[in-house]
Amino acid sequence: MYTGSAIGLIIVVDDEKYITDLLKYNLETERYGVTIVEKALDVKEMDLTPYHLAIVDAMDQPYSGYDLLRDMKNNPESSHIPVIILSHSDSQDDIIDAFDCGADDYVLKPFSLRELMARIRSVLRRHQVSGPVRPATKLSYRSLEVDLVNRQVRDDGMLLPLTKTEYAILVLLLKNKNKFFNRAQIFDEVWRDTERPANDRIVDTNISRLRKKLGAIADGLVNRTGEGYAFID
Repeated sequence: MYTGSAIGLIIVVDDEKYITDLLKYNLETERYGVTIVEKALDVKEMDLTPYHLAIVDAMDQPYSGYDLLRDMKNNPESSHIPVIILSHSDSQDDIIDAFDCGADDYVLKPFSLRELMARIRSVLRRHQVSGPVRPATKLSYRSLEVDLVNRQVRDDGMLLPLTKTEYAILVLLLKNKNKFFNRAQIFDEVWRDTERPANDRIVDTNISRLRKKLGAIADGLVNRTGEGYAFID
């Protein structure tokens, strides 16, 4: 990592060595400190708070670049870090999914180095112009307050004893108020690390338990036929 007089820190997550070598050389030439990681899963346990930008290959691994992007944007400690996705896929669905997950830019491989460097500078400039983004640490809904740092949920100050799964469902829906998620989408987000097939029943069971613990607030958690579940303002 370049540390002498680095003007910013960038993490590059890619398993194609010729690309990481190329990016490292050119970014360090522009005085950025660069960390190279080959596996997206290894980044999951890293402290990302010092970094100003992540360049992530979509990569075909069990834990993909898209998984890393979602986890970064769902983590209050890293949600403010801009992410550029690199990918061999020019599928419109993949591009839209990347932006929906929070990507700041999407660059096709093989890429023009000159264009990629310009895009990197543009993303960093936008981030700097807007000032450092303060990561969200709390979510609220009516009398409900979710502490994302300590993973605690309180209703009128009273701690609710949610399971890890119930908490994950609650956070997913509260972060996306007024947006409906069907059972398959909820399963994919909450049970992402499991290899079991999607299961509608387990989703419904956990949401039913969550409703009971939410009490009167549960009337805001709507189940609309053909669309799924959502918290409605």
